[in-house]
Amino acid sequence: MDISTSPWIDNATFRADVDYLESRWKRTPIEAFDLPVIDIGNNTSDLPLVFVPILEHLEFVYARQVRTLSQGRRVILYRRRETRTHFVGLAERVEELRQVLDGLGIAQADLLGHGDAAMVLFEFALRYPARCRSLVIIAQGADYQIAPHPFIWLLHELYLRIPVEYLLPAAFLRRTVINYITERAEDNTSTPLLPYNLIEEQFAKIAAWPFVYKFSVLPIIHAFDIRTRVQELHMPILLINRSDDALSPEQRTRWLAEQLPNSVTYRVIEGGERFFMYSRAEVVTPLIEAFLAAHSTQEDSTSRV
Repeated sequence: MDISTSPWIDNATFRADVDYLESRWKRTPIEAFDLPVIDIGNNTSDLPLVFVPILEHLEFVYARQVRTLSQGRRVILYRRRETRTHFVGLAERVEELRQVLDGLGIAQADLLGHGDAAMVLFEFALRYPARCRSLVIIAQGADYQIAPHPFIWLLHELYLRIPVEYLLPAAFLRRTVINYITERAEDNTSTPLLPYNLIEEQFAKIAAWPFVYKFSVLPIIHAFDIRTRVQELHMPILLINRSDDALSPEQRTRWLAEQLPNSVTYRVIEGGERFFMYSRAEVVTPLIEAFLAAHSTQEDSTSRV
């Protein structure tokens, strides 16, 4: 079967997409440190599209959009700095994003975030609204409470307080997290589009995973809740979810879409698991392209009035 048209992601296709990103990272001075940055595309007539990163080595989620959208505009993706010794939460990740924009001389951009990265993007937009022409939010609502709640919340609380990272095997924690990521509705018996082993392959590249999970992941997801602040988000927003996401239930993204004050576009797609942005790029990418084009056209019309 031709891998370019197969609905399933095979090893060769996946690794080619990973290699596409890995070959394009360039160390870029950002304030007091260097970050790997992908800055490609040669259309200078529009604002850049900035992808807010998830964990290091999970940037593959954006690979197909980076490849496609960079053909017509400037596209930027940076690799965030993971920490294994001290807590880095939303405030620090927001400032990291601001530093990247400042370092690249970007006053305003269209910004896109998936899952945990969308949490950072929401906080950034609340703190720096003038720097966001639009937001594209994938698979994230206004809070983060996963089933069975509050049991999982209590486990996270214990993990944050007790040094279990020294005892917990990385493979066990990796499998647990991936099982949550790949969970689907009980009546969904379709073959996963992105096989488990390929997701695990990327997670296995994260060194000292229990430490990264404690210090880089949990501080962001554990207390994320902007439900009382969503009315402050006035920029155009494209919100996309799938119908049976366990980490970001569709009813919660629908609630968010109903609460946002202006210019929200909400789309729900079928299938594709947690990383449907990658595995169902043929559906997701045109939605993003149409949204960005529409708001770029509206801005141009307003500027001519």
